[in-house]
Amino acid sequence: MIPCENESNKDRLERIIRNEILPKLESIVGAQLSEFVDLLLQSCKLKNYAKDQYLEESRSFEDGKLFYIISGIARTFYYDPSCDKPIISRIWKKHDVIFDVNSFQNEEDRAETVQMLEDGELLTIDYYSLKNLLNVFPKMAHCVMCLQAEREKYAMFYQRLLKLSVEDRVRLYLNDNPTLSNRINKDCIATHLGVSRSKFSSAYALYKQDKNRQLA
Repeated sequence: MIPCENESNKDRLERIIRNEILPKLESIVGAQLSEFVDLLLQSCKLKNYAKDQYLEESRSFEDGKLFYIISGIARTFYYDPSCDKPIISRIWKKHDVIFDVNSFQNEEDRAETVQMLEDGELLTIDYYSLKNLLNVFPKMAHCVMCLQAEREKYAMFYQRLLKLSVEDRVRLYLNDNPTLSNRINKDCIATHLGVSRSKFSSAYALYKQDKNRQLA
């Protein structure tokens, strides 16, 4: 969403919530009272993050936040001591919601770290503000369940993806994320897909050839 000229941060936050966030929530739980919108506005913050900046690290559940990406790309990852390297569990882009539902619901420490892969603007809600919002408006807990269902759906897709050949992995993933390879380091995509950089490069070249043939 492009900022309007002379728009204050508060006005911009309200515009984003009313035009982007609220319609998504109401599609799940129905029309909301003005009191909910007021509390949501009080609970949210708009923040700009720089490329490579950490949004949150693997720490206590109380330090966790919910992030809604207005612009930019981020990744979640964790360190796997068995292979002595970071594992990128997901790459997130515009309109995605980054939120560790299990950590929030079960009050467990978060295992993953969130990092920006390019400059971006995000809407954030901290743990206690979100907890209060759900206590005051318990019907909104259904939205949290929908986020969890989406996470499980992606996890199943990701596991199926990893069983495919390198060429099919790259093709299917980039078909779903066509601009990603032009915006972030391809090493991140290769790591997420569980392939070496050299194998990714070969598969990516085939992917580009197929795309060029389709456009010819």
